[in-house]
Amino acid sequence: MRKYLYMTRLTMMNAMQYKAFFLATFVSLAVKILVALYVWKTIFFTQSEVNGFTLQTFTTYIIFANLLASLNSFSLGEDLSYSILKGSIAGEFLRPYSFILALFFKDLGNKLLELIKFAIVFIGILLVHQDFYLPDGKTILLFLVSSILGMFIVQLLDMAFGFLAFFTVNAWGVMLLRMGLFNLASGALLPLSFYPQSVENFLKLLPYNYAVNVPVSILLGQESDLRALGLQVLWIPFLALFIAALWSQAKRRIVIFGG
Repeated sequence: MRKYLYMTRLTMMNAMQYKAFFLATFVSLAVKILVALYVWKTIFFTQSEVNGFTLQTFTTYIIFANLLASLNSFSLGEDLSYSILKGSIAGEFLRPYSFILALFFKDLGNKLLELIKFAIVFIGILLVHQDFYLPDGKTILLFLVSSILGMFIVQLLDMAFGFLAFFTVNAWGVMLLRMGLFNLASGALLPLSFYPQSVENFLKLLPYNYAVNVPVSILLGQESDLRALGLQVLWIPFLALFIAALWSQAKRRIVIFGG
């Protein structure tokens, strides 16, 4: 376990070496959230409720949807597809650790950095915008559990997209597809309730629904807690078995393109 935690630490240290880029992400995250808040504040100025959201609950949705969208970055799938296309994955089989676990723990380093950045930005936002919904302690705890389960689901999905590099030889296109699906189906851009009913019902069948929409809906008291958590728990072993089968097939198709 120590070697995997070292990978997490090393990932964080490497990311912080690029200080200008690292600081720029603070500004971009803060601007993104503040612009969204003030745009929607203007909309709520003319009406007290939109699709069941008040200004307070929608403010909370925007803030925490952006948090979960940041935490669910696709670095794991990107790293996997990159190692496949460069051929470095062949050498991973000779190393004294699990390649799959190494990917998860490296991704953990990225997620911890995103969490730190969000915490700092969140404190700054509170100084200028305090009109948000505050749930009770039990609801916050359920939100945290749901968020963690959602991150596991996204990690497994990212790994599936990463493995597609074995078959498509086009990692960039696959990652663009992943990003588009995540933004559309997770609720990162808009709550799913803002879509037409038929579209909303379809998107709720997809696992990305459990990455943003479900945790934030639990936080706002709009989702049945136990049912949502139960479905998240069911998705994880199903996706894990799918990844195991995909990994077994992919290992037989290793082709080194990097020379």
